[in-house]
Amino acid sequence: MSTEKPELRIATYMCPTHPVQLYELIMELLEEALECYTTLQYESRKPGPFTDRPDPFINDKVDLAFMTAAAYMKLRKENNPSADLLAVTPVFAHQMNVNNKPGYFSDIIIHRDKKAHNVNTLLDLRGCAFAYSDEESLSGSKIVLKTLKARGENASFFGSLLKSGSHLASAQMVLSKQAEWAAVDSTTLLYTKKYMPEGGRDIILLETLGRLPPYPIVVNRKLNDKIKTAICDALLNLPQTEKWKNKFATFGVLKFDLNHVDIYDGPAAQVWTTQSEELNVRYY
Repeated sequence: MSTEKPELRIATYMCPTHPVQLYELIMELLEEALECYTTLQYESRKPGPFTDRPDPFINDKVDLAFMTAAAYMKLRKENNPSADLLAVTPVFAHQMNVNNKPGYFSDIIIHRDKKAHNVNTLLDLRGCAFAYSDEESLSGSKIVLKTLKARGENASFFGSLLKSGSHLASAQMVLSKQAEWAAVDSTTLLYTKKYMPEGGRDIILLETLGRLPPYPIVVNRKLNDKIKTAICDALLNLPQTEKWKNKFATFGVLKFDLNHVDIYDGPAAQVWTTQSEELNVRYY
């Protein structure tokens, strides 16, 4: 005989950038902490809700969603009346994140063989084939354009442009030499590199760009405030529980920390989403 428990409907738009097992682990944690049932909707085709389909927050189909910073900024720009930022965000390990703060980075990667051609900095990649996840990605596209502009380059810097569809696919294109370089979400290789041939030893980190705004967790405004608070408490208390801390460490998650809408309104966040900057045209 089944026991009546509340259901928490979760969606992730972060796969395959992140392994789906990470979000299954979050489900398990919340089920234990909130004494509820959870379901997970997995959408790998978009970094956030489809703009040409009914909105899952307005239509009350989702309680909690994990998406990219760019997708969340778009929801806010459109003044979505049913989507709010949850006040917590995951913090991932990275060699540049020495203070274990929220936010992530863009890793510029090349194949090990490029080192033999005197490729030592980003600017040495002029004319090389570039793989990117999509045009709106902060880590895969926008920050690359901004960095090149700041270093005096223009759109002629790129050789061929190869849209991969995901950060993981971009990394695999570099590994197979379909692309000569890529900009990938810094958390992508953290978990998946060990599953690549020879532990991904042929992928070299050339440079790291950022810090970029934290990964947003978006909550349905209709969700009971007590449940929202309970979700935040469960995630923020993660480091205090050895069992859960160790499980999340498998995916490079150090802890969850506080997040706030002001982070996405600041100048540093706004500049990454300048819509006039594109890969396939001269952007200034």
